[in-house]
Amino acid sequence: MRNFRNRIAEKYLKINTKNNIQKRKTTSFRQIKTIGILYDATYEDTVKEVKNAIKKLKALGKDVYSLGYVNTKVLPTNRSPHTRDDFFCKQDLHWYQLPKKDRVGRFTNETFDYLLNVYSLDQLPLVGVSALSKAHCRLGSFHRKYTGCYDVMLNEKGNKTATELLDAYILFLYKLKHE
Repeated sequence: MRNFRNRIAEKYLKINTKNNIQKRKTTSFRQIKTIGILYDATYEDTVKEVKNAIKKLKALGKDVYSLGYVNTKVLPTNRSPHTRDDFFCKQDLHWYQLPKKDRVGRFTNETFDYLLNVYSLDQLPLVGVSALSKAHCRLGSFHRKYTGCYDVMLNEKGNKTATELLDAYILFLYKLKHE
């Protein structure tokens, strides 16, 4: 059943990426105004790491929004949604493990300068959000199966923590130069 569900999800991902026609572009770090962070919020350590990175980016003058996926049936009480910091869980997914558009639509319809995908590979609910995103540039870790869900992929070896991924993405963005 799991393989069947994954095949259906991958089919929907392909459809969503084909239908998500946006003008993609990169921006130099100095010109970035908005950043979206998409991450696995199941573990408290990861949430703390992402919040710490958000503080750093805000100190640099960036407007940051985040969406975390909690791998539980219902949201825990300590993961209540806020204006710039939202969460979703299993009850917000279709039976084939992709998120319902009405639940993540506010985040996916934002035209962030960059969407940073901070999660381990094969997280279908998070990959689904990235596929729907209207961000100008979606940055993620390399995965051959999901090339249509990201615009730029970094080949990060091994399992990285949220801090390590965010540091790699921010360093990449900082090195981008535009005339």
